[in-house]
Amino acid sequence: MGRLARAQTMSDYFETYSDLVIQVSSEFQRRYIMCEKEDIEQELWLWFAGHSLKLDEWSALPQKDQDKLIAKSLRNAAIKYCEKEKARTAGYELADIYYYDISVVEAFLPTIIAESYELPAKIKDLNYKPGKGDVSDGMNWLALRSDIASAFYKLSEAKQKVLIIRFADEQAEWNKLAKELKTTPDGARMKVNRAMSSLVQNLGGWRPKSDEETQATNTESATEEGADSETES
Repeated sequence: MGRLARAQTMSDYFETYSDLVIQVSSEFQRRYIMCEKEDIEQELWLWFAGHSLKLDEWSALPQKDQDKLIAKSLRNAAIKYCEKEKARTAGYELADIYYYDISVVEAFLPTIIAESYELPAKIKDLNYKPGKGDVSDGMNWLALRSDIASAFYKLSEAKQKVLIIRFADEQAEWNKLAKELKTTPDGARMKVNRAMSSLVQNLGGWRPKSDEETQATNTESATEEGADSETES
């Protein structure tokens, strides 16, 4: 009986999320040309098969939240698979890949904008170590700065301007930034977040999250949305 119930559940998921699986697979096949679309699809369906308990847990949530969690998890599964295949075909170890911590990117931006080559004080405070060696080693942090600067200059002029306004004076309040960006404080935050997101994408993208991290992020977002609704009412 348990097997029959699970088969029905997987059939339901196939019917409900088939279009999403195809969409995510197509998206990542374009980004990782060494991967076959069908192989990515298979990997995503394997994610469903291997997370029955998690899916049962999420099924108690509102449909909107459940869809968000599944979509994020499928994209994380696609990233992990495609990065593994990319590493295999290029002949390097997956462990060699690291993702830039957003706090490190933010710490370097003021010096990049000011065209300074001093080690940011915030980096010393963070004691960030992306791989082997200490970030305070000359070649290590200069390589980090170079990568972040290259990613920054690949941004559109509009997004560069947003980040210049944001990080030229780190002590500036959002009300002041909003006036310079000709928007509201919330609008200024959104502009900065979008520009930072584009910058991180230029650096290779966000670190894939585990299902637990994905659920925690979704819960925090739902809580914030609820608080905003209460404030508006």
